[in-house]
Amino acid sequence: MAGLICVVAALLLAATSGNRMGRISSWLGMGSEEDAQGVGYQAQHGAYALASGGWFGVGLGQSRQKWNWIPEAHNDFIFSILGEELGLAGTLLVLVLFAILAIAVFKTIARTTDTFSRIVACSVITWILGQAVINIAMVSGLLPVIGVPLPFISYGGSAMVSSLAGVGVILAVTRPGGALPRPASKNRAVNKSRVLSKT
Repeated sequence: MAGLICVVAALLLAATSGNRMGRISSWLGMGSEEDAQGVGYQAQHGAYALASGGWFGVGLGQSRQKWNWIPEAHNDFIFSILGEELGLAGTLLVLVLFAILAIAVFKTIARTTDTFSRIVACSVITWILGQAVINIAMVSGLLPVIGVPLPFISYGGSAMVSSLAGVGVILAVTRPGGALPRPASKNRAVNKSRVLSKT
């Protein structure tokens, strides 16, 4: 039911905005000559960057598309620059790193018994991974361009702080209850009192 409501809301928001409909129509007609210099300019050159990377890329820092060809290349379309400079191997490495993050978080969640902690941790990791999937799909042409940064990689302090805060929330709510050690001074005081009581 919640998913259906979200889909209906997304369709209504898209239909009531000329900018959003232009991005969707550009995505549906991607590659056409009349759109290459219009709304689809950024997506088109992002695809060029990924295609020119080949298997192992043109070399770190040697991207050509990032010099005034791809708008916001350091932010929303950083994945295309990684694909151009590091090739298919670099893009797969990014996917593997996100997969490792997902596996680590879900293994941590599996060891947690508190229902609230599990829900919070699952929500946060779904937000981070969902944002990554949307960005990568947007850059590769599977979704229209909607301006979502790639977590932990895109330029921007607020996005990085939000992602790191999300990981911090996961670590905080999934920490075992007995993980915090007692202060050493308190333990010594208890041991001394036991010894004195015995004597």
